[in-house]
Amino acid sequence: MTHLPPHPSAATPELIAAFVAEWNRHPAMQHMAARIDLSDPSVPRARIDHLQPYHRGGLGTDAVVGAVIAGMIDLVIGLTGYLQLQGQQVGVAQLNVNFLKPVRGTSLVAEGRPTRTGRRLVFVDARLSDDQGQLCATGSGIVAIAGAEAHAPSF
Repeated sequence: MTHLPPHPSAATPELIAAFVAEWNRHPAMQHMAARIDLSDPSVPRARIDHLQPYHRGGLGTDAVVGAVIAGMIDLVIGLTGYLQLQGQQVGVAQLNVNFLKPVRGTSLVAEGRPTRTGRRLVFVDARLSDDQGQLCATGSGIVAIAGAEAHAPSF
């Protein structure tokens, strides 16, 4: 797997492009028609550029279903934590999603921002907007180092 330096802003454009391409080739990303965007490495983003009928149907309407929204928020929280704990195997240990308004339109974007980073945990806030830039959902989560060494939180 392509790894970025401890701080993504120190990575070369070529290394960032290789990292993004590898993530975007993952079968889950392909299945969701999602892609990550590190055009600004300090604000990791995940996008669905062309919402499809299988993304829709929330509450029997043309709105994007909650599972897609939650999945995109989970994705960007995990990505943000991964970038903060570079080189570590991590997972989203806690996820909270707040649905503010239906997502309609043709695309959506989620972005993550770390609020606190420790040696084993990263706290992340996320925002998901529609193609008009309207905030439709927010989220928060905790990303933890996965595996045997991730027993107790430590800051």
